[in-house]
Amino acid sequence: MDAGARRDALTRGEGAAFVALAAAGVVAWLAFPVLPTYDSLSHLVWGRDILNGHLPEFDGYAAPTEHPLWLAVGTVLSLLGDAGARAMTLVTVASLVALVVAAYRLGRTAFGPLAGALGAALLLTRLDFGFYAAFAFLDVTFAALIVWAAALEAEQPLRGRAVWVLLMLAGLLRPEGWVYAAAYGAWMWLRGGRRWSVVAWVAAAPVLWMLTDLIVTGRPLFSWTYTTGEAEILGRQRTPGEVPHAVYSALDELLKWPVLVLAVLGIVLAVRDRRNLRLRIPLALVVLGVLTFALIVLGGVSGQVPRYASVAAVGLLLFAGYLLARLLRVPKDARARVAWAAAILIVVAGVAWTASRLHPQSITGLLRFRHGVERDLRATLRSPVVANARRCGPVAIATHKLVPAARWSLDARPGAVVARADPRPSRPGVVLIELGSRLLTDSGYGPFTPNSGDTGLKSQVPPEGFVLRGRSRYFAIYTRC
Repeated sequence: MDAGARRDALTRGEGAAFVALAAAGVVAWLAFPVLPTYDSLSHLVWGRDILNGHLPEFDGYAAPTEHPLWLAVGTVLSLLGDAGARAMTLVTVASLVALVVAAYRLGRTAFGPLAGALGAALLLTRLDFGFYAAFAFLDVTFAALIVWAAALEAEQPLRGRAVWVLLMLAGLLRPEGWVYAAAYGAWMWLRGGRRWSVVAWVAAAPVLWMLTDLIVTGRPLFSWTYTTGEAEILGRQRTPGEVPHAVYSALDELLKWPVLVLAVLGIVLAVRDRRNLRLRIPLALVVLGVLTFALIVLGGVSGQVPRYASVAAVGLLLFAGYLLARLLRVPKDARARVAWAAAILIVVAGVAWTASRLHPQSITGLLRFRHGVERDLRATLRSPVVANARRCGPVAIATHKLVPAARWSLDARPGAVVARADPRPSRPGVVLIELGSRLLTDSGYGPFTPNSGDTGLKSQVPPEGFVLRGRSRYFAIYTRC
């Protein structure tokens, strides 16, 4: 087969793989109809507030940090009504597909088609990424934008505009995108790029972010001061000495240590091959990904969120794919075969270790549980008992965790749903008490979890004067009128 025929066969194979991957994503999305996570659902609610003529409450009780691009997405999707929440999860599922494709293209350019395919396959086996996509974590979309920018730059060095647009969009999702844009700007500057153009592109996302904060809160630095303030309340600050362990813990959570070892060995092997200059881009993803995560930890934003290291994890997976691709080539030298056989044994042992600890049922079980809670909450809030009692005051829920879901289900204005953990005074007309040990201790919804904003005990006792009016599987309804 000549070179042209091989390229055609490769292109057809890539197209078929993309179609299969997209179809699998749609099937998974249909199978688990869960709502977006707290942060993303808040952006949908804020978007609907904007359409209804209200400014979003960026400074509400335990509100997440706003992200301008995600707010724009939430505003557009809220036009779909109830379907907007499911549309947002479809966006992140599509983002995961795009991330896998981008990882393959970057790996193919840097190390060859086989290494790219193996790196992409490893990414598909990292269940955390699928979990993030299912719950509409914006980090999947952020990582897809960054890796696509890297892939396009690797295919055509000093590409410019397309890369800049992707980096600007990424910078409107997470401030770490500003670091990637600054690094690319420095690279373009050193290579003779137009300096004013470089400065404009680097500054675009920070300026738009601060402008959003200024319009809504009157404080252009609100997002930064609010996020660091919340981190201080929750005790998330880390000392410089704690940063290495925080980085390792995050990458170990995302990749698991056997794959992390493969990735480190792949970096060592790739760096030794100095002829391959294209490895600089996946290596830059790793370095910048680790750097931005370290800055997040030191800045007190959070040292406990592995998904903030997603870009570094993808870069590492590409080096793991490179190592595996090299191992598939049997060396001719006898001494080299000994090292090759030892490496194969290590890989097999790592695969066995991972397989023995792989429990996808725990992920699917959690998805089904969360969907059951959300469906029950929706039915409860739309019951005649709650509808009548809302005339006497807002709906009160144990903690902030279910407030966006309740507001979304009720299509409620700001202040119509409150958290009982909120120290600000309120006089609710309805109080929902959570039922069942699984819900009470669930990290996403329950009051008996760290950083829930409540001891949990208060939320289980109805206020004086409230009478039990009904119950569902997960909630008891108390009203005062």
